[in-house]
Amino acid sequence: MLIQRIGEPTFDERRSDNRVVVRFRVNRQPDQAWISSFKAHAASSALGATGAVFNGNDAAVELARPKSVAELSTALDCFIECANLGLRSWGTFEGAPRTISAAPPRSFRGKVRGRV
Repeated sequence: MLIQRIGEPTFDERRSDNRVVVRFRVNRQPDQAWISSFKAHAASSALGATGAVFNGNDAAVELARPKSVAELSTALDCFIECANLGLRSWGTFEGAPRTISAAPPRSFRGKVRGRV
């Protein structure tokens, strides 16, 4: 059975720098791999969630203040669904970002043509 959020999330605490702690419940206790996936997706989101803590079915996460409860609910549901699917999070990249030149490599010039 997949993990799902139960009920609406609640704002528990307001922090400095326009951040809040949000509490929510899930239908069953997640395992450690699921929690790690949830944390990775939450951290790489636009809300920059940190410090996700799960205690049985109860969870809390600190994040940037969302614009609305709807935005918060959607974000939490996305983190949960990505963890359920076991998707990789690309937001935890360490190192120098790779730059791509504007011109294609010489080996591709003149070989790629658009088709209609």
